[in-house]
Amino acid sequence: MQGVGRAAWMAPLALATWCAQAAVPTSDEHLARQLQARVAGDRTGVCVQAAVIDGSTVRRAQACAGTRASPSPDADAAFQIGSVTKTMTAYLVADLVARGAWSLDDPIEKHLPPGTTVPRQGERRILLRDLLTHTAGLPPVPPGMAVRDPADPYAAVDEKGVLAPLAAVALTRPIGSQAEYSNWGMMLVSLAVSRALGEPVEPALRRRLFEPLGMAGAWVTPPARAKAAQGHLPGGQPTPAWTIAPTLAGVGMVRATVDDMVRYLRAQLGDGPPEVVARMRMTQQPLAGGFAMNWGVLDRAGRRVLAHEGGTGGFSSVAMVDPASRQAVVVLADTALSDLGGLGDLGLSLLGLDVPVQAPRVEQPVPPELARAMAGTYQAGPLQLRVTAAEGRLMAQATGQPAFELAHDSRGDFYPRGFSALLTPLASAPGDGPVQRFAWRQGGGLQEAVRIGDGAVQSATSPAPAGQDWAGRYALAPQFAITVAYANGQWTVQGTGQPAIPAQVAGPDQLAIPAVGATVEFVRGADGQVTDAVLRQNGQTLKGQRAR
Repeated sequence: MQGVGRAAWMAPLALATWCAQAAVPTSDEHLARQLQARVAGDRTGVCVQAAVIDGSTVRRAQACAGTRASPSPDADAAFQIGSVTKTMTAYLVADLVARGAWSLDDPIEKHLPPGTTVPRQGERRILLRDLLTHTAGLPPVPPGMAVRDPADPYAAVDEKGVLAPLAAVALTRPIGSQAEYSNWGMMLVSLAVSRALGEPVEPALRRRLFEPLGMAGAWVTPPARAKAAQGHLPGGQPTPAWTIAPTLAGVGMVRATVDDMVRYLRAQLGDGPPEVVARMRMTQQPLAGGFAMNWGVLDRAGRRVLAHEGGTGGFSSVAMVDPASRQAVVVLADTALSDLGGLGDLGLSLLGLDVPVQAPRVEQPVPPELARAMAGTYQAGPLQLRVTAAEGRLMAQATGQPAFELAHDSRGDFYPRGFSALLTPLASAPGDGPVQRFAWRQGGGLQEAVRIGDGAVQSATSPAPAGQDWAGRYALAPQFAITVAYANGQWTVQGTGQPAIPAQVAGPDQLAIPAVGATVEFVRGADGQVTDAVLRQNGQTLKGQRAR
């Protein structure tokens, strides 16, 4: 789980500037040096804890960037492991299958509340195995997902918000044909598991997995005297851990200590209660799209490695298992995955695979010529972003939002200190002139921005021009509608059961909703009157008529 947008099970390996000889660590000190080489001086200030299992030997170490004032986490602190949680939810699925209650070929609606409409293609339905391998064709998150607090984006997501959009979602490719990571799909699996077991995910995991393996420090809701690691933003500021409804927590909300994860991975290697190990072996069998049951399957140098990365707003993790070699690795970090640029390269290297490991990214002054090349106005989807250079600082401001400073690092990327995002210049004009395009990464998603000039961005609260008769209610799905309103110089869009969200004019008959990365387009009839609204978000489209 990584942000509100798409979360990759294995981030692309970054261009490396550190290519030390890959080797399974031979001592705790050796592991500490490998970790230190990856994080020392990193601008995020990250602290990482790691363990490497090699047969019966376990190496443990911690390393910190040393660039922030906050203390390092205790050795027994529990980190949020993000989407690595999905492999634990897969264990609960395997248990249901082993007991004959479920089949991987069950249509998912069989295990959802009666009356739930799930998209299908003719007779082809979305099966449980499609969701476990991210090949169902569902978008990353439910269309219209409520985000009341960007620092805790899943907090307002409930069962209704997960189920209702299914009736209207349009699948853009054949079910089962292509893997595209979907947190929404695993929210459905988490809910289905909770319904089958008659309890939320956490107590099910505790009784069926944590307690049998002695994972005493693993939890979702903090027990008495729980010791929680603190998550951080890229500038080192503390940020709250993410939350979600208890029945949906199997998507990515487990916390665990390094020792808990060692117990979990040792069981994945075969060291554990026979029944637990048998279920884990089921989750490891390849199914489709490069996935087993939520485990990504990597083939490297003749080795088959099961892997999953995880990320929330202030934490990141990676877990890797090579059953044939009886080796495994876990790395837990107290900074978001997008800010670190991924941990997969480090994990593979610690397994002894010859994989380049990226070097720490060090903050550097913005070169004056680069600052001048960046200055301008850009269009990024529905948003305009203005970048200005003054007195050695580069500032950015999106339409209707506060300005923020862009810092610069040794890899040539820009980043805000106050929240997790990354700006990477992509192209300049001939003769190394102004930057024409850049990539903006935030919340697990990627948006390309294109230069449109040097003018000021449009005000988000400008008076409604004559003829913008968009206000009204539009039914987009049987149980979901949006209400568009204009008051006190501000457009808002409000979904069923959700708070009103500020919106801004993005073009003729179009509003942008920056907080959730969506747009609303208005359709007019032959008489020029607005008849329909089209909501676009995360690659999905919902269209509905205006209420009369």
